[in-house]
Parts: sequence; C-alpha cells; structure tokens
Amino acid sequence: MTVLVAYATHSGATRTLAETLAAALTADGLDVDLADIAESPDPTEYDAVVLGSGVRVEAVEKPAASWAALHADALAATAFAFFSCSGSAADPSKGGRQKATDTFLASLPVTPVAVKNFPGWVLMDRIPLHERVLLKSMRTPTGDFRDLPAVEAWGLEIAPLLAG
Repeated sequence: MTVLVAYATHSGATRTLAETLAAALTADGLDVDLADIAESPDPTEYDAVVLGSGVRVEAVEKPAASWAALHADALAATAFAFFSCSGSAADPSKGGRQKATDTFLASLPVTPVAVKNFPGWVLMDRIPLHERVLLKSMRTPTGDFRDLPAVEAWGLEIAPLLAG
C-alpha cells in the first residue's frame, strides 16, 4: 500500500503537518512518500493520496488547487483525503469548518474519504508585508496554534480508509 502525502505551503506550517501525518501513516504500516506540490508529484504512482494545503486569504494555496485540478481523474480513481492548515482553524466559533476547504472541494469531481482542517500558525515574520497589514487590521491572533498530536491521531484514523 503506497500513499502520497503531498502538500502546498507558504510559511512552512503545512509542511510540518504533512511530515507528522506521513510519520503516523508510516507507523501504521503504510509505505509513504512525502512531496511538496512544487515537485509536481505524480499521483498515478500511488494507491492513495493525501493532499494538504495552507489557507491564505480564504483560499487554499493556488499550487495545491492547480495540482488537484490537473490530477482530478487520478484522485477520483484512488482513496483521496484532504487537510488544510490555517491560523483561523484555531477559532472555536468556526466549529472545525473552513470555508476555503469547502469551496476547494466543491470545485473537484472527487469525494474525499476524509477531510480535516487543522490550526497552523500566524507568525508575522513569515508572512508578506501586505498580508501582515491585513491581518493586523483584522486583529488576527498571532502565534503557533498547531496541534501535532491531533494530526498524528487523524493519520491513524484515516490509515484504514486509505487502505480501502
């Protein structure tokens, strides 16, 4: 059973979640490859695919959306899961929902076996100036909100779904 864990990240938080997820799936006995979307991984070489994307300005990363659209047929032919990573996912008023995730998944002809929205980080030194100005004007809380044990637990939860 081979699994591709592909991710698109801007500031690096999504990469740390993808690494944690890949380690959990590997510990559960799956053969996992981890790849940045920038490397253009080929999903047809795998039995299952997990795609992760950061969320910026209420949208998944453009490289993740483009890659998924390009490989939609391959994703539809395999077990596919998706996770997002954003500072806003830490907001309890959202109840675990992420508008960017919902919008992105609605654009694909694929029904994921699992979807999860994880908190990331909002670290101003890793964000472009124009986004910092916007986030400050919105009084966005800053900090590292990642919950790596929750990512690991999700990996163990979805492993049987990916294995089919």
